[in-house]
Amino acid sequence: MDKLNAISIFCKVVETQSFTQAAAQQNISVAMASKLVAQLEEQLKVRLLQRTTRKISPTEAGLIYYQHCQPILVELEDAESSISNLSTSLQGNLSISVPRDFGLLFITPNLAKFVKDNPNLHIDIEFNDRMVDLVAESYDIALRIGYLQDSSLVAKRIASVSTLFVASPEYLAKRGIPKDPDDLQHHDCLLYKAIGNQIYWEFNNGKQIQRLKMNSKLICNNGLTLTELAKSGLGIINTPRFFVENELRTGELIEIFSEYQQQKLDINLVYPHRRHLPAKTKAFIEFIQALQLCPAK
Repeated sequence: MDKLNAISIFCKVVETQSFTQAAAQQNISVAMASKLVAQLEEQLKVRLLQRTTRKISPTEAGLIYYQHCQPILVELEDAESSISNLSTSLQGNLSISVPRDFGLLFITPNLAKFVKDNPNLHIDIEFNDRMVDLVAESYDIALRIGYLQDSSLVAKRIASVSTLFVASPEYLAKRGIPKDPDDLQHHDCLLYKAIGNQIYWEFNNGKQIQRLKMNSKLICNNGLTLTELAKSGLGIINTPRFFVENELRTGELIEIFSEYQQQKLDINLVYPHRRHLPAKTKAFIEFIQALQLCPAK
């Protein structure tokens, strides 16, 4: 038995909760992955994984073993990465996840230059608002907007963006301009909702914070769609500035509640914790930073 490979497979199974995913990431068969873990358990004389028809999870002994082995594997990966980084030629696969609309607005117009500057990289970039699991799904880096949940990932803030309330001139002429947050109960509010989140709008006039749970006959998880609906005079939206910058300049949308402040949304690059980042990941971080995304206003 190749003990190092067996330990690596075992750790991948713990992280992905799947022999199939672990085997695919290590480029071996599921049968071989299962065999290596079984041999490791036999050598240690202890069961490391609890297998059921629904999931795979570490036993108490397995969790302890994982917690000791994983840092060793990271150290070995760091050593290989450090040697690889000595090369000035960037090679290998780079897997990236970015929010769909933000990616289309800011990444797409600049992506060709990054591809041309790194001809030896094989780039797999996903434009999707899905919250990917970087470790389990083998992503090198992801761009995320908003509040980050606590995790073991490294987060690097690259910009902040203000959010604001806007509506079309036609809508405001027809329905009137709301004077305070309580007036919104008499207005059509078009709401953005990520999966699983409650929808609240926050109003801060410098003296007190008012947080309203919003209701609407239209909820959408796509910012560009909400912008188009607002431009069509269907209601008020609360949106990051980058979605409506052009419309504010042209007068297609007008800011309301400008006297109220909202907490800015951070734009972060997140990646697995490593003391030595691969050169390919560093290159993408530098590419994003050079774009000078969404300066705060």
